[in-house]
Amino acid sequence: MSQIDSRAWQGKSVLVVDDYQAVRKTIKELFANMGLKVTEAENGVEALSRLEEKPHDMIVSDLVMAEMDGFELTETLKNNAKFRSIPVVILSTHSDYKYIFRALRLGADDYLIKPPTTEMVQIVLSRVFNHQW
Repeated sequence: MSQIDSRAWQGKSVLVVDDYQAVRKTIKELFANMGLKVTEAENGVEALSRLEEKPHDMIVSDLVMAEMDGFELTETLKNNAKFRSIPVVILSTHSDYKYIFRALRLGADDYLIKPPTTEMVQIVLSRVFNHQW
């Protein structure tokens, strides 16, 4: 892979959706250290509310959450013209292909396994914001 150009995502906003505060804090720090502005939500319902308040450039969501899980959130976003173009990246401990394929079929743009490495996050950010595959 060629050199990763982080300029494309500097200052972009990301909504991190996870039901565990410790995970949100860790992911928030990781993304903030890469130059992104981070907002947090505890579940899919709260994420939709945050998106109504303020648009975001990307959503990073866990799969297993109360009220509205990551599958439901992804499907809801991709079926709504207002939010359809926002990239959704799933971040989950589930590494089984059934979870990955289901998330991608519902419209997720990428999938990361917890805990994500800095290099993997940079690759996903490059895919999302630089359109590099």
